[in-house]
Order: sequence, then C-alpha cells, then structure tokens
Amino acid sequence: MSEDAPRERPMARVERERRERILAAATELFETVGVAETSRRDIAHAADVATRSVTSWTESRTDVLAEVVKALPFPPTSQRIQQSAEVESPTTTILAAARDAFGAPASVWDDIELQAVALAPFDDDLAEVVRDRLRMRWEAARTVVGRLRGEGAVDEAIDDDAATLLLVAVGAGLALLDGLTPRSGDAEAWSRLTARLLESLAAADPPDLDYDGPTRPMRVRVVAPDSPAATARILRVLALMRVDVVSLFTHAQEDDSQLVDMIVLVPAGMDRATLRQSLATVAHRSSVRRGIMEDEDDLVARILDAAAGLVAHPQRAPRAAADLVMADSWTVEPATSGEDAGPHVMRLQWTPDHHVVLRRSGAPFVAVERARASALLRLVEQIASAPAGAGGFGWVEHLRDGSRVEIRLARPEDSQDVALMHERSSESTRYQRYFAPMNDWRADQLNRISGGHRGATLVAEDATGQVIGLGNLFPEHPDDSRTAEIAVIVEDAWQGLGLGTLLLQHLIELARRQHFTVLVALVLATNTGMIRLLERLDLIWAKQTDPELGSGIVRMTASLDDSH
Repeated sequence: MSEDAPRERPMARVERERRERILAAATELFETVGVAETSRRDIAHAADVATRSVTSWTESRTDVLAEVVKALPFPPTSQRIQQSAEVESPTTTILAAARDAFGAPASVWDDIELQAVALAPFDDDLAEVVRDRLRMRWEAARTVVGRLRGEGAVDEAIDDDAATLLLVAVGAGLALLDGLTPRSGDAEAWSRLTARLLESLAAADPPDLDYDGPTRPMRVRVVAPDSPAATARILRVLALMRVDVVSLFTHAQEDDSQLVDMIVLVPAGMDRATLRQSLATVAHRSSVRRGIMEDEDDLVARILDAAAGLVAHPQRAPRAAADLVMADSWTVEPATSGEDAGPHVMRLQWTPDHHVVLRRSGAPFVAVERARASALLRLVEQIASAPAGAGGFGWVEHLRDGSRVEIRLARPEDSQDVALMHERSSESTRYQRYFAPMNDWRADQLNRISGGHRGATLVAEDATGQVIGLGNLFPEHPDDSRTAEIAVIVEDAWQGLGLGTLLLQHLIELARRQHFTVLVALVLATNTGMIRLLERLDLIWAKQTDPELGSGIVRMTASLDDSH
C-alpha cells in the first residue's frame, strides 16, 4: 500500500469482511434453494454471523437480493455481445448469442437475476437494481441493431427499439422457461429459426458490405429450391454475413431443387455452424467444410492442374473423387465387398475388380455428385491408364439382325437412361424381371440397379447411345463372397435378337473374375423363354422351387467349376 493511500480502519475492515460473508452466503442460498425459501436468519446462520448483523443492514430479504444482484458479474454471453458488437458481423454476433442462450441459458441470465426480475414489481429498490442490469444488456443489443442499421442492412419498417426488445426478451424468456417447457426442442432448429428472423430484418436491397479483415476459405454445398429467387436469397444471406463468393455452380435436380456448390471466403472469426445456420434460412439442407488455401486461386486453373497431377499419379483418383464431393472418407473395395450405395454412401464402379466407396455423414449425396465423381474416375481411366482400364472395359457386339451394340460397365449417370428404358418396356417385361409391378422408379432403386451395389452392373447401348438392356451381378446375401445372383432385362423392341444371351455371358465372365463360384438365377416359372436361354449357356443348371418366393419362382443354380 502506498503512503498516500488511506488506511482502512480495523472496524471498517471487519464490517466489510462480514458483509462479504453475508453476500456470499446469500448468493449460495439463493442459487441452491431460492429466494422464497431463504430467510435472513438462514443467511446469518450460513455466514456464521449474528442475525442482527443481517437485519440491521437490510429491512427484508429482497434488500439482500438487491445487494447480491449488484455484486453479480455480468453473464459471459452478454459480455461477449458487448465486446464483439464492435468488431464482428452483427448477424454473426446475434447467432452466436442465440446458440448460447438456447444451450446454456445461465450464460445470458443468471438464475438469481431471474428471481430478482420476478420480485422487482413488488419492490421499488430491487426494481431499480434490475433496471440497471437490464440497461447493460439493452445497450449491448442496441449496439448490434445499430450496426445493422448503419450498414443499411435493416428494413426501414423495422424499429430499432422493437428489434432490441426482441433480442433481450428472447434471451430472458429462454432462461426463465429453461427446464419447464413440455419439450426441450432442438438446438439446430432453434438456430435456423433465429437465422430466419435475422434475415427477415434485412433491407430488401442491402448495400455491398465490404470486409477487409482476415478471411479463411470454406467449401459450401447447398440444396435449395430450383429458382433464380432462391439463388439470389442465398447470395443475399452471404452478403449480410460478409462472406465473399469465390466460385459458384448450380445444377438442377429432378425434385425441383438445385444443388449450389460454392467456394467462399468468410471472416476469420466465423465458425462453420454459424454459416450453416444462416444458410438454413434459404436452403433445404447445407454442408459446410473447411477449405484450403488454394481455394482462393482460379478454380478452372486448379481443376486443370489437378487433372495433370492425376495423369502422373492415377492412384490418387479415389481421394480426388472424395474431395470433389466433400466426402468424409473413401475406400477402394473389391467389387464384391463393402457397403451398397445409399443416401450417405456413394459406390462407384472403377475397374471390373474394384469399386470406390465414398461416405458422408452430413448432407446425403445427390445425383449430380455421383455423376461428377464418376466422370473424374473415367477421366483418370481414359488419360492415365489406371489399373485394369475400367474406362475401356466393355464389348462391341453384333446382334442377329446385324445391329451393333456396346456392352459396358454402368455408371451413376446412366440412371436416367435406365429409367427411360424401363418406361419403354412393357409391364410384362418388368414383371418378369422384378416379379412385381414397377410403376415408379425411385432414385435409390435406379442408383442400385445402375451400379451402386457390390458385384457389377452392365448396360447395353444401341448405336445412338440409348440404353436398351441391363444386366446385374451381385452377392446373393450381404456377406456372401461365394454365391452371386444374375439377372437381365432387355427392352421389348430388342428382344429375340440375342442381347439377353450376350449380357448373361459377360455377367458370367465377370462373376469368374470376381471369384464367385456359384451362380443363382430366380425366374418366373411361366418365363420359359428365360429358362431356355439359361439352359443354352455353357453351365449345368439345377432347378428347384425357391422356398421364400413360393412355387411361382424357379431357383436355378449352377457351379462355375462345372461346364458342358
């Protein structure tokens, strides 16, 4: 202590320390049992002081509550709002505070403060203390709203005080109702709602929001309504977040949605959750991943450089395909192993013996992503001669009428052509292949029969490139590496020309190559044409009724070790 500083008298120090003990004891009791269940005598007992030490200082427990509230530190989220309001994007600040308020209400409003708010209408002195605390929150929220207004990003019809009141009231309401509502709700849904409310505050035509601070790249993939207005709204939300778009590609989907691929530069302090939740206001779903420094470079030049690198190192193609579609992981699996394709699993035929399997736990894969990844693998096959040459794995055949057809490994982008072939085929042809009416081809079914399964899928194309036949080879059971089922379907106009026989012969060739030892074909008992076709192949077939499918289905089994 300096010589000029006044010395605290012993009695004053004793009184100060006694009050500190009383406040500490009151704080703990108010937190654990509540104000209503705490008397001044309880406080004195907990502080180890005489009851008159409390009663002589305060007239009621609300007086004690007022002193406790005065001494409380400002909650951390409100502190952060005050500190960040001057430097961060106001939208980012509000979203972060909303997440905190939902997940940890006490970080915004202390439980003792809430009790004080409830009692304030009945005690003028306590009300004044509460007003002082509330004034700090109001000023922090008002600063954020004011910055939005200053940037021209708030609609003129929105009143600043009304917007400020909404922000403060929502935080208080969440804290007050914490643990009392019938359902706790979902944090992600709450953040999306908050982002939508913020976006609704924005001016119809926000000005350019320049940002010259440090940035970092992110890769964003959004599925949104397929309309120019939806694309414009995505860009508007990004502008409000001070996000700079480096590149943007859109692709229309069959379900009236569009896939929007973007590389963006975001303020260095923005996290992925904030960006994803902001986009949720205008998108069905979104995926946000960290980018790399090269993302700031020209995209076309990067693609060409990457292609050149794959020419020299074709073994890197699976990883490049995973990067292209933002997959979480990738593996190269034998054609007969691993998972079948699904919403979060992309299975691509790479060579006759190996498939590339990509997985993503976030947004499900869409058709255009499968087409892009498959195109990348084909590029490597064709210009870099990757192992086994899947790009050139196929056959040129001539049918009985002299027609020239090509039979090759199927690709994901064949799904639409496969669907059209089924639509052109008669109900009888489809029923003989699938044993049930097939009037509606869902995307996952098409993906599976077009190559998204273990084993192999072949398509037959006519001279114009139209798919006219399909052949499938897949393990009979999920973990079976010995027995494979084969099946073919040929469009009605091409039946009777030998195409079904050619497809079956090449499927048998692939089955041997993939080390299957037994083939199974399930055929309608009335489909005598297919039964005769199988019996003409260079295999010895055993026929029996399938126990699961009933007497109407014949199970034909042949060993690949046996031949005529």
